[in-house]
Amino acid sequence: MQKKIIVSILFAVGLISACHKKAMKQLINKNNTTVATISDLSEIKNIIIDPKINMMDTGASYNIDSMKVNADILSVFVNYSGGCKTHSFDLYSNGAYAKSLPPQASLSLKHVSNGDACRQLIVQELKFNISKLKYSGQNTVIVELGNTQPVYYISK
Repeated sequence: MQKKIIVSILFAVGLISACHKKAMKQLINKNNTTVATISDLSEIKNIIIDPKINMMDTGASYNIDSMKVNADILSVFVNYSGGCKTHSFDLYSNGAYAKSLPPQASLSLKHVSNGDACRQLIVQELKFNISKLKYSGQNTVIVELGNTQPVYYISK
């Protein structure tokens, strides 16, 4: 009996440590089926400044729930269908600013789904370093992305 308990504890510890690297949380509905997966760990990517970028090409379908800025990091909270293949997102600016005070930068988020036809609802926080958006002579830039509420990026 003690051997079974020890083996069970060792198995649980191994399972927990293996899952720790991914840090995934699943949301379960009342029918006990997974409806969303939230990624708690998110790599920080750099914004891509490309004057030739097609700002209308947003790739595969997704929705932006909200966004926030903390120091030089823009967090974008998105949801999309998937679950079977790896998805990636890149954030683009064409380098243009609207003439206003403070200046405004419109961004484009491109989603690559790798042909994932699965239908699980994925909710994810994406993080981007937007320090390249600093505007000479101004410490504040209004950041616009899709139909979400713009956020203020205040640089130091």
